[in-house]
Amino acid sequence: MRTPALLLFLSAAGAMQVRAQGDIENVIVETYYVSDANDATDTIGGALAEGSRTYRVFLDLGAGRSLRAVYGNADHPLIITSTADFFNNLDRGKLFGHEVTNGALDENTVALDSWLSMGAASNQKFGVLKQDDPDGSIVGGTHNDGGSGHVPGGLLANAHPDAGIPLTEQDGLVPVGAGSALPPSFVPPAGPELEHVFGDSTLASSFVSHDVRFSCSTPGTVGPTADNRILIAQLTTAGTLSFQLNIEVQRADGTVLKYVADDTLLQPGETPSGFLTYPPQCGCTDPNYLEYDGTAGCDDGSCHTPIVFGCMDPAACNYDTAANFNVPQLCCYGPDSCNGLDIAIVCPDAGIDDVASDAVAPEIFPNPAHDRLFLRMQATHPTRTLVSVHDLAGRTMLTVDLGMVPVDATPAIDLAGLSPGAYVVRVGDGRTQAAVRLIKD
Repeated sequence: MRTPALLLFLSAAGAMQVRAQGDIENVIVETYYVSDANDATDTIGGALAEGSRTYRVFLDLGAGRSLRAVYGNADHPLIITSTADFFNNLDRGKLFGHEVTNGALDENTVALDSWLSMGAASNQKFGVLKQDDPDGSIVGGTHNDGGSGHVPGGLLANAHPDAGIPLTEQDGLVPVGAGSALPPSFVPPAGPELEHVFGDSTLASSFVSHDVRFSCSTPGTVGPTADNRILIAQLTTAGTLSFQLNIEVQRADGTVLKYVADDTLLQPGETPSGFLTYPPQCGCTDPNYLEYDGTAGCDDGSCHTPIVFGCMDPAACNYDTAANFNVPQLCCYGPDSCNGLDIAIVCPDAGIDDVASDAVAPEIFPNPAHDRLFLRMQATHPTRTLVSVHDLAGRTMLTVDLGMVPVDATPAIDLAGLSPGAYVVRVGDGRTQAAVRLIKD
């Protein structure tokens, strides 16, 4: 049976795993295309400035998660801004990706229109990263019907290295699979706010809303591939992009959680996530380190101090000088005050008296040990020897039955599978036992 202190230790470790796994695994901002002088000649779709960049924003959710909503409220506004205006195609631009007519994607610069999404890039296609597109292009170069003047070779043919795979090769569009919808039961936002920024005849560089929510009904929308990456925006601008997003994620059990970009003014049920801010705010992203920042969206190398659980009370017999995260339930003060732990394991010096003259009382070496530990037996006759190695929480990490060990033998124990740290080695013959502290480096 696990002791209360050990359960606490395991619960803490389990919570760290939950944070590491998370509902949001990443937010990916892909440079979808970089416009050139040929694209700027098109007048049907409107003035697309040379050097404009088209970005696609993907939410990378954990397995079994779905996206229910993207929203802004009084405490956590939805913010999408640029240092230059967003491009909105005058010909067939839309507010949302699923409203774009699939047959228009090869017309002028329709494929670069700015819009928001719940997974769709047209009324027949999901949006995926270009690297995940298995079937080539339908929008760029010779696939494009051209604009005013019919540019030789077609529009959207620039192979700028910053955009990775050219649109003439892969366009990040995949068809709707059987039983899929684009998106399922979409609930559009009320009010004119989005129209003012993403409408087909507007010029604006900033969308900030304290009262907007576009969503899908239960169970939400998921990505079209096993990676579960959901396209939530396509944004074209000649300026520098930034955003702060707030989202609702539904788990497989039906639980809906709210994640926000800002860790201030948190309401019940809201959890901050550094992934939702772009450019990301960096910090230590490994929860196994003291410097861990749960709101960091990228790692800046500031993780320096591994968390070491232990008893940090000097009055305890198992005071751990190496610990930097105190777990009071691991502290042992004597046989009658050991929090349910086995004092013979956590405090071998206090919990085990001198054993009888015929007990196994070996010498262990080297100590500290690396991959191998040797026992120098002190028995006066061959003795069956059982060895167990325990961590300071009392868990058994290793057991070895050495069988009958000859007098003065020095059998070896393989420690290669143990992590560095402090341990207790117990050696017994079935009747008596001795315990010795060990440090593994």
